[in-house]
Amino acid sequence: MTVTTLLFFACAALAALIYQKLPQRLRQPWLLLISAAFVATWSWQFVLVLAVFSAVNYALGRRAAPPDPRHKTWARAGIAVNVLFLLVFKYSDFYLPQFSKWLNALGMLEPGLVLQILLPIGLSFLVVQNISYLLDVANKRLPPETNFARFCLYIFYFPKLLSGPVERARVFLPRLASPLKVDRALLERSASLILTGLFRKLVIANSLFNMIPADAFITPLDYPGQQLLAWLIAYAFAIYNDFAGYTAIVRGVSLWFGIELSPNFNLPYYARNFTEFWNRWHISLSNWLRDYIFYPLAWSLRRRVPDQNHVLNIVLPPMITMLVSGMWHGLAWNMLLWGGLHGLFMVLERLPSLKKPPVPLNKRPRWRQRLGVLLTFSLAALAWVPFRMELPVALQYWQGLIKWTMPDFKGLGLVIIGWNPLWSWSPLGLPNPLLIVMLILAITLDAHQHRAGSEEWLLNWPRWAQVLLVFALLLVALLAFFADTTAPFVYQGF
Repeated sequence: MTVTTLLFFACAALAALIYQKLPQRLRQPWLLLISAAFVATWSWQFVLVLAVFSAVNYALGRRAAPPDPRHKTWARAGIAVNVLFLLVFKYSDFYLPQFSKWLNALGMLEPGLVLQILLPIGLSFLVVQNISYLLDVANKRLPPETNFARFCLYIFYFPKLLSGPVERARVFLPRLASPLKVDRALLERSASLILTGLFRKLVIANSLFNMIPADAFITPLDYPGQQLLAWLIAYAFAIYNDFAGYTAIVRGVSLWFGIELSPNFNLPYYARNFTEFWNRWHISLSNWLRDYIFYPLAWSLRRRVPDQNHVLNIVLPPMITMLVSGMWHGLAWNMLLWGGLHGLFMVLERLPSLKKPPVPLNKRPRWRQRLGVLLTFSLAALAWVPFRMELPVALQYWQGLIKWTMPDFKGLGLVIIGWNPLWSWSPLGLPNPLLIVMLILAITLDAHQHRAGSEEWLLNWPRWAQVLLVFALLLVALLAFFADTTAPFVYQGF
């Protein structure tokens, strides 16, 4: 069940109403039940896999807690088990073909058949969540959870299940134990988040994705460079609004149950360098990578190489952290290149600090800040190329970006005066005007949020404008429902 459908909102609203009427002792079991039912709408087998996953991590968490003399060993074993879960399910394409051939040779599988393993929804997010839980328990930042049903709810909780946010147990479990009071102010916050999220997904992200030809990411050299550039910018804004839209929607729905989920985006394309970009993009995962990969690695290196300006201390922590990020998104060369590029960008921006102390971003001249925003966005957009396509195609796309051709201005003139019908903008060598309009709309939306300083900026709108937006989004949702054109969220694939 996709979180943009009317059926999802109807079921979630009904579940929230029942939740509010139940006595306190029954609320968490009810949340666990409806979360398991949500998983079952994708596959009942997923419920069994996640139940086993929960039981294993619950038991490991109990053993990883001090004063057990072997608690560190149990924590390491737990990390290995979680990584193994990820390898078995997410990266099955690497080993199942060979394993299937071996079974074919033994006569245990019909010739030509290849075994398939269904990837449980949200597994990548759950793995990093549970690794942080085990490490926090082992390092005495969090006592082990002793209520198995509550731990299962930490795993199954349906708003965060598909694509995060990556919630730390030490933050989420206390919120679960003491939910917020659901009053008018909380419901208004919820409505603001949901409406903003739906607008980002249904109006901006889906429109931009639909205006990018599928062949552009398969045979990019068939198109002129100016169009490839326009589509790359469109993809950058589409993937951001897609993921930010999802997070806003589920944060809003979670407030119906009085449970606050962590913010995940803060206008990343306003970032003035890549350190700030990763403090604004996919914040919950970025913070996880910082706390459990970057800092431990940096501290370990500093103990061995005390000079903070040594090349190892400059290069290794950001490069390894971003390569891990790439591998988390997918075990493929293009994802490693994407992570490696971001690591390289972070290394390069640290080099000037070797000669003199860096000037804080907010104290730099305005022109330098704006130039930093433009440069950071441009490099981030170029890095989206290997994120979106396989490595050979990505190289072709980069090559095609510098091969511009003269647009067909004569054909454009004939279209404008009505002599030629307009079937597609591609033969004209010009970006689709509707694509430009959607990009302006996306930038305007971010500008409103930037000026308000809050993701809940919609609360500042007059009531009539809010009502108008509700009706417009309902119309878009109905059209998408009956046309069956609502694209899945990009990060559901992870």
